[in-house]
Amino acid sequence: MCGRFVLFGNDDDMQDLFELDQLLGRTIASYNIAPTQPIRVIMEHYADRLVRVMTDATWGLVPSWAKPGFRPMINARAETVTEKPSFRGPVRHHRCLVPANGYYEWQGKQPWFLSADEGDPLMAFAGICDSWTCAILTRSAPDALGNIHDRTPLIVPRELWGAWLDPHLDRPDEVRSLIDAVPEPHLLPRRVGREVGSVKNNDPSLISPLERA
Repeated sequence: MCGRFVLFGNDDDMQDLFELDQLLGRTIASYNIAPTQPIRVIMEHYADRLVRVMTDATWGLVPSWAKPGFRPMINARAETVTEKPSFRGPVRHHRCLVPANGYYEWQGKQPWFLSADEGDPLMAFAGICDSWTCAILTRSAPDALGNIHDRTPLIVPRELWGAWLDPHLDRPDEVRSLIDAVPEPHLLPRRVGREVGSVKNNDPSLISPLERA
């Protein structure tokens, strides 16, 4: 699963990397993003033309038809997202990218930070939105990461960003094929301190490697 992640990329870098047409709001670096908090999402919609915009959504998808008291869903399994009533509409019509520099997983009580490479460059999680709430898609973790956790975010490679955001791509079979085309991630894990367990802690030291005793 993905229950905490990190974003410290600045808006100028993200505007260039994701080829944004519009930037709404401002990105505030966070080293301990948790469910129910606002997250940055990238979507495409039509105005006079197709516009790619980065804005905010609340992490934890609540379907527009949900009754009061519905528990927000932070993750959606890629294997069944096209079938589940809460997700099958959003994954067809409201896909988004969630920019991140990495995420945390726990192996028992030991937290790990996982990123795409040295220096923790920006990457993009596959997300779905409904009424400005968002869930991050997950998949089975590759063998190299399975000893840490059996699930990992669905990380969309740059060559598939356009297809993932394309509002024309909305047939269930097309969406299923697109999800299946996302390759396994190649991530670098490192042990970090247990301070990340408290959402009150939020600074760059959280992703510093834990020195072995």
